[in-house]
Amino acid sequence: MTLTPDPGHMFVPSRAYQQLPKSPQKWVVEKLIPVGGLVNIFGKPKTGKSFLALGMAQAIVNGEPDWEGYPICTTGNVAYLQIDTPREEWSQRIGRLTFTDPQPHELFIADMWQVPQFPFDVLDPQKIGMGWLRDQIAAVNPVVTIIDTLREVHGGDENDSTVMRNVIANLVAACRPSAIVLLSHARKDSILTANGDDDMMDQGRGSSYVAGRMDVIIKLTAKRMMFKGRATGQQIEVIRQNEATGLIEIEPSTDDAAMKSLIADVRAQLGPKASQRAVCDELAKRTKTSYTTALRRIKAHGAP
Repeated sequence: MTLTPDPGHMFVPSRAYQQLPKSPQKWVVEKLIPVGGLVNIFGKPKTGKSFLALGMAQAIVNGEPDWEGYPICTTGNVAYLQIDTPREEWSQRIGRLTFTDPQPHELFIADMWQVPQFPFDVLDPQKIGMGWLRDQIAAVNPVVTIIDTLREVHGGDENDSTVMRNVIANLVAACRPSAIVLLSHARKDSILTANGDDDMMDQGRGSSYVAGRMDVIIKLTAKRMMFKGRATGQQIEVIRQNEATGLIEIEPSTDDAAMKSLIADVRAQLGPKASQRAVCDELAKRTKTSYTTALRRIKAHGAP
């Protein structure tokens, strides 16, 4: 018997389920943003959550091979709903971004002055906010939609699991099939270790339903990015904030023996007279990353 995909609203046999339409890629940004998935970036105020999201968005719309060493598997438009920061400051942040020319995709932005009602509320019984968001997302067809912040898109009790279930359900209904990245704050009463690398599931602000519903949780501190997903254990990266752009960068490990060996091999292949550009280009090619990522890795192990 030949099984064919059935898009109807019904249960299907397991073999037919395997044939249902799906994206050829599992990730937008490997380990960090799943295709069509839910991600929560949280942390204390001023830790760089928006800059982290902007850096990923820039890399995705530019069609770059990676974001800070994490492969970008799916490129496309990104939609950014930003109703937490005044337009004057936000415009300056956008002005520091670098886009390729020609730009393969677009970063679309809406702020508090562009939403149909403010405060914005996806729980509004008249569905004004949800309907507007659904129409806008359909028009720009993003691979990722960033909501900055979760607290600012609804008027309900963020500690109520039923309320937060409805908030997430409405956002998914409005934004699908786009992946959704939700920015939020950490709990004020969180008990954090000195390094901030304890379990993250109960540290996000509001109902624990949010953490449980996410595919990936990313926590930022001043010096670390920690993430945990359904398909990955908890991992930690040392980070810094670029003084010129504000964007979050991952510090390369200086004790990465495999990377040291690869860089040495590249230098041996190209010869002692090879320029820094040539060494970076070859390392980027071998590691399938951007020139910027390759350059940072080389500098961590000594300039070429």
